[in-house]
Amino acid sequence: MAFEQVFEIYRPGLYGIAFKLTKSKPVSEDIVQDVFKDLWKGKHNLIKVEDPSSYIFTITYRKSFQYLKQVAQDHLLFEELKRNLRSLTHFDDRRLEAEETKEILQKIIEELPPRRQLIFKMSRENGLSHEEIAKQLNISPLTVKKQITLALQAIRVSLAKASSGFKRFL
Repeated sequence: MAFEQVFEIYRPGLYGIAFKLTKSKPVSEDIVQDVFKDLWKGKHNLIKVEDPSSYIFTITYRKSFQYLKQVAQDHLLFEELKRNLRSLTHFDDRRLEAEETKEILQKIIEELPPRRQLIFKMSRENGLSHEEIAKQLNISPLTVKKQITLALQAIRVSLAKASSGFKRFL
């Protein structure tokens, strides 16, 4: 019965404090309920309290600030998760771009004349030097250099065309 009286006397003031800080009716009601739940659980300790009114209001302030602190931490965590998600999306976009570019490049290489294509692949995919390619194909290193130069020029031109076509598409 005494608890009911304390509840009826303090509830409006505690709710007002909690609402002023949290700006949320449901949160304020939860905070007030928690304050009274804690008071009930620790009722045997209330005998030691010199100023019950200050004690109850202090608990309400602390619970309200704990709520605000938790909301701030949740907000920071949410923002960090959003940044990480954007980063992952950016990484996925870059990876997709790289795969698309690799496919385009592969098609361009396949369109090179067969001998030029072979020399280019031996150089770029197998990592052979001009001299090693020349020995294997029984041609001069200058011919290898010339064929690689022509292949690179063709690739640049084709990539530029593909790029400008893609930009027009966007």
